[in-house]
Amino acid sequence: MVAGISIQSLRVFLSILKHGSLSAAARELGMTQPAVSNHLHALEERFGVKLLMRGRRLQPMPAGECLAEHARRVLEDLAILEGEVARHAGPRGRLVVGASSTPGELLMPHLAVEFSAHYPDVALDVHIVDTEETIAALLHHDIEVAIVGREVDDPRLVGTVIGQDELVVVVATDDPLIGAEVGPLDLADRPFVLREEGSATRRVVEDVLAAAGVTPGVAMELGSNAAVVGAVAAGAGIGVVPARTVGARSAVSRLKVRGLTFLRPFVLATERNRPLSPAAEAFVEICTGTIRTETERL
Repeated sequence: MVAGISIQSLRVFLSILKHGSLSAAARELGMTQPAVSNHLHALEERFGVKLLMRGRRLQPMPAGECLAEHARRVLEDLAILEGEVARHAGPRGRLVVGASSTPGELLMPHLAVEFSAHYPDVALDVHIVDTEETIAALLHHDIEVAIVGREVDDPRLVGTVIGQDELVVVVATDDPLIGAEVGPLDLADRPFVLREEGSATRRVVEDVLAAAGVTPGVAMELGSNAAVVGAVAAGAGIGVVPARTVGARSAVSRLKVRGLTFLRPFVLATERNRPLSPAAEAFVEICTGTIRTETERL
């Protein structure tokens, strides 16, 4: 409680501004809509002014914009305070991290188990979406650490390469190109099954193909590597997926294409001027140590 204002009320208010509705804020915070409304009413009673303009989407009044600015500062200062005090007790509490789809599928399960074994007092919450959404979540402070499948080029972020991922071209097991001498231009007229826009895998594929003079004809966009493999196996087109998703018993076959190499980094990203909590620092240590060891074994 700060001068009659609860910290939770500030969190609720910022969530309302973020989503533009009481119901969406309630869903995000795991609260009932009446409870969210009560927090808003308490703030308006405390300051004696209307904070939001009611309409199809709730918009801040001038007083609401002022409150939002200071609320963000209060919550950021509180997070710093909690982190500094927590250093005296060691990692504990809840840690929210994010990963884009491929690191989320290939690396995060192992990392989560390793982290939990070392730090059982920390509840690890992992959010897996595409690369663009993961970076946005980091900048919005929805997560504290991110692992993505490309370099980060935002000056607000610090990226550390912690591994490398190889992508391979795959086709259905009865594709006529299997066994043939294949060059990049042989793929030009074939349909491609690619990951969705915003995926680091998609960006790497398009960049490498463009450098070879090929613009892929996209027949299908899918949200996971497993879905791409499944569609390729069914004959939907050519795919490019992480090599580690294609095993000896896979329903697709690798296709060697002369002159094409798809490599991309796995990058650990944090916000440049944001102090990490002890739990986040511990997670970073697990990532840098574990992934490097794993990569050396591959």
